[in-house]
Amino acid sequence: MTTITGDIWSKIEFDLSEFRDLFQMRLETLEEAKGRKIGLKSGNKVWRDSAPLWEDEEHGKAIRAWLLIPHVDAVDRKDIEERLKAGQRLIASVEQGITEREMSPELLHDWGQLNRLAGALQLVYQMKPDARQLRAGSKNLEAHKRWFAYHFLRIQQRKKRDDVLDKMEELINSIVGELPDGQEKQWFSEFLSPEMSDTLENARRLTKAFRMDLSISKMKELNEPPLEDVPEFSLQYPAP
Repeated sequence: MTTITGDIWSKIEFDLSEFRDLFQMRLETLEEAKGRKIGLKSGNKVWRDSAPLWEDEEHGKAIRAWLLIPHVDAVDRKDIEERLKAGQRLIASVEQGITEREMSPELLHDWGQLNRLAGALQLVYQMKPDARQLRAGSKNLEAHKRWFAYHFLRIQQRKKRDDVLDKMEELINSIVGELPDGQEKQWFSEFLSPEMSDTLENARRLTKAFRMDLSISKMKELNEPPLEDVPEFSLQYPAP
């Protein structure tokens, strides 16, 4: 039998209360992560989160429920579900020993296991949901058009439309040229056609969907509300 001080027992009890909350969480579903489309008065449709929300009195608005482990496509959902169930079982087994202040070898083993499970769940909990990437997978180019409109309108000012299109073509080609093969490069490649650019060397031309079909008035509609439905990785690139 191991003897430990009261201060350490207090710390263990505090950690146990945190673990109770953690292992009561549930996994966000794919459908909740992706959200749903709603119509605006302008006739456009935008994505809205459908994950549970809680009213935050301090900030006066609804926030994402904190007892929800985000959907992350790269994480094995079945493995996380098993860790949740294992943690729930272990909490039930360690509670009595902690209450009675009996640090037996069995309790020490179970407590170590519980901490390892909790650490894995906390890592996933801190990740961001894949909602934007899931939405971006659609072939309707809606998210691409919103990203394009956002940057186009910020560099337009008094410049001619064709000049701004050339700037956007240069920006997108430079991004595609720097990115390694993968999801991000594929996303930006959707802006470009197989045809070579008229103004840039070793670059491709914007597709008709962006150079011809996307009017300034349409871009102004797409720019309201802001870019909540485009993939997060695309927001790191500033306008030229």
